[in-house]
Amino acid sequence: MEIKGDFFVLLHSKSQNGYLVDTMSGMVMKNMEAFIKGLPSDYYVLAMADTEESLNRQKEKLIKLRDGS
Repeated sequence: MEIKGDFFVLLHSKSQNGYLVDTMSGMVMKNMEAFIKGLPSDYYVLAMADTEESLNRQKEKLIKLRDGS
């Protein structure tokens, strides 16, 4: 389900050592499904933005800060 004016979210999985970009509504729907099925999740929300481009800029800044660059 996509919602008009939805936000984009940046998620990080420690176990998969990777990032995922999703919409807020998509993330919530996936979280509800995992909760209902009793599935574990290690995704952390790191950032959110109103455009995917803005979110990708935030992602790059966060990665640089984490790497100490």
